[in-house]
Amino acid sequence: MVEPNNNSLKEWALYYASLGLAVFPLKPKGKAPAINNGFHRATTDPKQIKSWWENTPDFNIGIATGQPSGLLAIDLDIDDEKGVNGYEVLKSWQQNHGALPDSWQSITGRGGYHLIYGASEAFKCKTGLYEGVDIRANGGYIVAPPSLHPNGRCYEWETSPGDCPITPVNDTVKAFLNGGRKAQDERKSPFELPDTIPEGQRVSTLVSLIGKLKNSGLADETIKVVVREENELKCSPPCTSEELEKEVFPALTRGWKAKKPYTKNAAAVLDNGRYRAAKENVDFSLSNAADVEIKEPEWLISGYIPRYGITTIAGEGGTGKTSIWCALVASITTGQHSFLTANNIPFGPGEPENVLIFSAEDSWSYVLRNRLEANGADLSRISFLSPEDDRFTDLNFDSDLLKGIIIENRPSVIIFDPLQAFIPANLKMGDRNAMRKCFSPLMGYGEQYGVTSIIIAHANKQSGVWGRKRIADSSDIWDGSRSVLMVGTCPDSNMRYISQEKSNYGRLQDTVLYTLNENCVPVFESYSEKKDRDFVLAEAKEKTVRPAVEDAKDFILETLKNQPGEKMADGDLDGLAKALGVSCNSLKNAKTALSQEGLIKITGFGFGKDKVFTISLTDPGKINE
Repeated sequence: MVEPNNNSLKEWALYYASLGLAVFPLKPKGKAPAINNGFHRATTDPKQIKSWWENTPDFNIGIATGQPSGLLAIDLDIDDEKGVNGYEVLKSWQQNHGALPDSWQSITGRGGYHLIYGASEAFKCKTGLYEGVDIRANGGYIVAPPSLHPNGRCYEWETSPGDCPITPVNDTVKAFLNGGRKAQDERKSPFELPDTIPEGQRVSTLVSLIGKLKNSGLADETIKVVVREENELKCSPPCTSEELEKEVFPALTRGWKAKKPYTKNAAAVLDNGRYRAAKENVDFSLSNAADVEIKEPEWLISGYIPRYGITTIAGEGGTGKTSIWCALVASITTGQHSFLTANNIPFGPGEPENVLIFSAEDSWSYVLRNRLEANGADLSRISFLSPEDDRFTDLNFDSDLLKGIIIENRPSVIIFDPLQAFIPANLKMGDRNAMRKCFSPLMGYGEQYGVTSIIIAHANKQSGVWGRKRIADSSDIWDGSRSVLMVGTCPDSNMRYISQEKSNYGRLQDTVLYTLNENCVPVFESYSEKKDRDFVLAEAKEKTVRPAVEDAKDFILETLKNQPGEKMADGDLDGLAKALGVSCNSLKNAKTALSQEGLIKITGFGFGKDKVFTISLTDPGKINE
């Protein structure tokens, strides 16, 4: 069976079973078994697996370790709050004893690791083998990708079964397993339990053990693993799984009094002789610059749009922002060249990728689907949330809804159009502290989920400004973006421009000059050394001798060109003009002039107070693109 290329939990469970790994369902977004007897019912039977996941598709996946699957898993926990880092402990051990062999490796929902090896002999589960290191073997299980952690993050494969065969446990792995504590048969139980627990004392003794473990701050699932191990080792006879579930594990819900969080009052020595200083839960260690791995930036569109960061495309209304991002989406979903590059440089590696679109301004039925099809986009690779969907109002950069959509759909690129639609209504974009807090989660999505964010923003109407001052209402957008593209119209021609004004990963690229064809598809014309500043100043100079009514005429024609059917309600046009600073007198005079020139017509419908007016282009072919 081929490794699934999606996040279907059922398909992954069946895939694991085809490899001989016994699986069972865990609660959705949880680690606890969703069925009685838990991992004891783990199976490779496709019929049973389909029954579980078809009834509840969002069940997480548990893989039974030890004999059922022939697996041993080294669990490296990373918990910054507790000052625990099992990965660093492993690295320290390896410096003195040699590296563990490469094998399957997954990343947990908390950012830790599972190192998974083939185990032909019996190994026991061990809790606290080292600080932040546990062993999952006989009587245990692991949570498998692509399960969801309670924090919303997805378990992921770093090195999956499809990448390489599993590596058997070797002598180095065994040395690591025996290096933290004495062997099981050589050590005294750390829980001060009798060597043999008779039948009449089993439940009370194990319940008491749960209390001790709860007070030590261990998680419930870890406690269950320990209790099961001690039950098998000490109880005569061991409690059945049903007895544990009904009589012992309910004690986990009691109101145990937890101890204060663990703090180190003195330096602790690791195996390699290094010291970790800790005081009052503060880690004072720093990274060393010499250890930093140099990486070359990866590009979505070479030079213009970097991967895994934020690119902002900003411009005034009617300057073609929608046409630009529709063309970019077409390039991304087909793996074809972008119009930004005259020599047809392929986007990325040339592989089609998925795009997620959130557009609050344009209709999918009237505008966006037509635009995307005209550009040649692969619509099957595009997902969207319509503004008509009630969930759209809950969509912002830090919402659980957005994170869930990203995890579920795994896009390479997300389009947000416009920026203002994803800012909470009560937030003032000029408030830098509040804006930075609102905007910052988006900055981490690239590293966390591997997505590239493209934000469409409005440019302000101030005369004679450029650079970061051109981004309407907030300079934090400029600061957080890795690339900023300003778009506009050339004052002296029918061409438009895309000027890169900021690039964190290289020199500013040449300005792209382009036109729009009859389907609003961008057509590359040439490159220019001029930047946004030059075009803004030229336009400002032209406006000093150009009547305001001419600007209003251009506004009307440009707006109508971009509307479905080249028409819109006259009242809507007036409202848009007011929002953009076009005066009422100029707008009125412009309408009169355009009507006399035969370029627009105003039609009334209805009677009396119910009468409404529609303004439309009479002959779009007369209007220069």
